Amino acid sequence: MSIRIDLVGDRYTATVTPPHGSAAWATTDPLARTELIAKLREIGCHTTDIGDAFYAADPDWLSREN
Repeated sequence: MSIRIDLVGDRYTATVTPPHGSAAWATTDPLARTELIAKLREIGCHTTDIGDAFYAADPDWLSREN
């Protein structure tokens, strides 16, 4: 998978490699869910791929507070 998301406490880190993003990218610090989604969309990641990566990292990601 070219998008890897990890749960760190109540926040998330991510690493992206092409083709899912326009260039290789990684978080420098854990981000809130909505912040990370915005960053991933900004670099060209598809919503379905983002959701799949979140689910792989944390099956309860949608039910957690932001």
